[in-house]
Amino acid sequence: MNERRLFELSRREFLRRSALAGAAMVAASCAPTATPAGTGAPSASGSGAASAAALSPRKGGTLTWAQWDKNESIDPALPTGAAAGEIIQNVLDTLVTMDAEQKFYPALASKWAIEDGGKRFTFTLRDGVTFHDGSALTAAAVKGSFDRIRDPKTKAGGVISLLGPLDTIAAPDDHTVVFTFTKPYYAFMLQIWRYFFGILSPTQLASLQPGEKVTTPIGSGPFKVVGRSADGVWTLEAFPGYRWGSSLFHNAAAPYLAGAAFRGVTEESTRLATLESGEDLVIDEVPEADYARLKADAHYAFLESPRASHTIGFSMNVKKAPTDDLAVRQAVNWAVDRKSIVDKLFFGVDKVSVGPLSYGVWSRLADLEKSYGFDPAKAKQILDAAGWKASGSDPIRAKDGQKLQILLATFRNPWSQIAEAMQSMLRDVGIDLKVQKMERGPYLALVRAHGHNMAATSATSIDPDGILRVCYQSSGVKGGSNFANVTDPQLDALLEKGAAMELGTAERRKVYEDAQRRVMEILPFVGVLSQVRVTGMSAKVHGFASSPDGLTAQPLHDVWLAP
Repeated sequence: MNERRLFELSRREFLRRSALAGAAMVAASCAPTATPAGTGAPSASGSGAASAAALSPRKGGTLTWAQWDKNESIDPALPTGAAAGEIIQNVLDTLVTMDAEQKFYPALASKWAIEDGGKRFTFTLRDGVTFHDGSALTAAAVKGSFDRIRDPKTKAGGVISLLGPLDTIAAPDDHTVVFTFTKPYYAFMLQIWRYFFGILSPTQLASLQPGEKVTTPIGSGPFKVVGRSADGVWTLEAFPGYRWGSSLFHNAAAPYLAGAAFRGVTEESTRLATLESGEDLVIDEVPEADYARLKADAHYAFLESPRASHTIGFSMNVKKAPTDDLAVRQAVNWAVDRKSIVDKLFFGVDKVSVGPLSYGVWSRLADLEKSYGFDPAKAKQILDAAGWKASGSDPIRAKDGQKLQILLATFRNPWSQIAEAMQSMLRDVGIDLKVQKMERGPYLALVRAHGHNMAATSATSIDPDGILRVCYQSSGVKGGSNFANVTDPQLDALLEKGAAMELGTAERRKVYEDAQRRVMEILPFVGVLSQVRVTGMSAKVHGFASSPDGLTAQPLHDVWLAP
């Protein structure tokens, strides 16, 4: 690729990153070997009893954490985002937990039964669980937590979409909760381990008015909320009575940590500075250039977490000109140099991805990666054939008097970085990409009203139901993220069929492979990469692990701090 294309609009950032990468290569050549990414904090140096002692969990200490995104709302039904979810999942317990292989473990539910062909789920609750306010766990608390999500006054549309065709919730006794669905929905299990479905104290639920936001959730989790400071730091302290942790974790009792403090630090260089200064022990989303610079430094440890999601890129509104033209969507896909973006902007940490599902999502169809590559000549040929012509000295194509201008809305990285890199690439084939950076609220208002041509792809799940159905099903999804404005009966039928099938079967895999092929025929997006999130931490931090979908860490049950 001609590097000028990639860096016309982000040259200064590229030069900064290149300089950092060069420094990292020099440092790596003379530094000791780092602990492999993804293994947690490096072991302390030494041998024999000293090493063994260093690896024994210690009680006490506060984990300070600078988060990549805002965390103003830790209401489980209305979280600000994944950063808020990191806090919520340490305060609230869910009915079940899940590992990366889609194996389920008891949490607040000691057992469960799936009956009536996937239309009825019965959960038996664990005995002896108490909330932070002393309330006992009852089926009414579980039902009330889910009913609150479903109440239209709560306005939890994005979370409601994960519940599929849920019909009724019953609590026939204090220890039993029954969920019934209008259609088979085996994928229910793939949703309820997530922090959105953490169970609130029945006393707190009883105190809430319909539609009232939870500012300080009271749960039964390993930590309880102390409060939020004026400068935005959420403080948690260990819940000493905790005794019901899932067997997914090594430590099922009260956490090793005395507490944790979370604050949103959205500016990358500031967040990194807090790690290097020791102010924070953990930071999210380490910039790839800085990861290259620091990963050989024994003072730090890094965790690479592949994010199971829709391929990172941009939805394309199939009903708004000019992206309503399939030829335009095809040309965009041929015009983007994905490898150059991954290598130059993200230092090869992330992986090129073309199809709708990222690495790590069950049933991902690898053959789709051959569908599109970088071929500007082919993009121009497609546009010419569709009547989008260049004329005179104007590099931007037009058709019937309409300029080939695309509005791309974005509100955060890595989408903003990718969008800037794409501008010059698309301009080279005659497409004028207008990148509009917005705040979260106005951005969501715009894309939910389908006022954009392109918007960030959105959906995280290790299963295609939580991605394809949420992003592309045109019926039956309340509050989904169909920002591509797709209405396709053939795809709808496949997604309905897949959601009703038993998990893990060959038949279900075939349905989702067909669904992926259909998505690529419609082409309501341009995929660029599968994201690998990098968490940076002090070498003092042990037991830190990623969640199954890679979007958040696991709750802090097993985390401890070395001296």
